[in-house]
Amino acid sequence: MKGAQGIMIAVALGVVGFVCNWLYLEREAGRVELVEFVGISKNARVNRGDVIQSDHLVSISVPRNHKDQLAQVAVLWEQRDLVIGQKATRTMAESGTELVTHRDLTTPAAKDINELIAENERVMWLPVDSRTFNPQHVDPGDQVSFRIPEFGEGASRSSPTKGGGQIIGPFRILALGNRKGRRDVRQAAGLASGAENVIAVAVRVENPGGKLEAKAETLAGILAVNNFQGVQVLLHRRDQTKR
Repeated sequence: MKGAQGIMIAVALGVVGFVCNWLYLEREAGRVELVEFVGISKNARVNRGDVIQSDHLVSISVPRNHKDQLAQVAVLWEQRDLVIGQKATRTMAESGTELVTHRDLTTPAAKDINELIAENERVMWLPVDSRTFNPQHVDPGDQVSFRIPEFGEGASRSSPTKGGGQIIGPFRILALGNRKGRRDVRQAAGLASGAENVIAVAVRVENPGGKLEAKAETLAGILAVNNFQGVQVLLHRRDQTKR
């Protein structure tokens, strides 16, 4: 009888210990900071050639301390717009939820630059100073303005008027060097971007065959006078609804 009671007590203590351990692990798991990656849902098998839709995607959470290693091969959830609209290069989620990797991204066929403008727009190329401009943080479609230094009486290119200057813009970027798409997509496809210190922007004409809009005429004048020296590029906030 005592032996049976001892066994019952041991079993009860074992159950209590298991529950306490489970509750502890649940609490600790809640403290682990997670980061999300893009996955294809097991309920949305995507065949090769299918266009990936937003409802095909599911977030896959992993501890943040694994982010750096996994981000080298997989797509972060915050970058899921890179995946939506892509054609699948292989059948995905055939046997369960599957991570989307950078190798799964393809570079869309690039349009000619004059196919990216409206009827009342023209393309203007502008040289920018690579010392004051970092193209790695800029993509075609982004908007920029230009700060033009003021050269008043007694000023020079190396010493512009103190407190002077004006901001002209915004302008929509069409290309950076030969790059007409997202840098991360090109890199995922193994394509180099080359030099990006000449940017192409869209400018408007006031009427067919007429003059350029006033801000574009100002840029053209500065380009003719000093080849855009001393001009600084100002990047605008990106409109996420247009991604």
